[in-house]
Amino acid sequence: MDALSLTELRQNLFQIADGVIDTGEAVVIERRGVRLRLVREDAAIGGRLARLKAQQLVIGPPLKPDESPALWSEPPLSAVAETVPTFGAPAKRPKR
Repeated sequence: MDALSLTELRQNLFQIADGVIDTGEAVVIERRGVRLRLVREDAAIGGRLARLKAQQLVIGPPLKPDESPALWSEPPLSAVAETVPTFGAPAKRPKR
């Protein structure tokens, strides 16, 4: 999106404002290296989040008393290594 200078905005203010109103598309203005936006108020409040569609909540069966959601992400016991080798300092060799 190209930025307009403040001079361009001043010269065409009413046409630019009408364009923002009609299309809802923001206009970027640059002044001393700072970028500003001219937007419709209703577009600024909702933004992209306002375009999200509502979704239904799916409720599954209740949990069993012995079931915990914390266990859902754990790997099955068959996938867990039985023993893990430990690495430490090498054993000292006996002196000759």
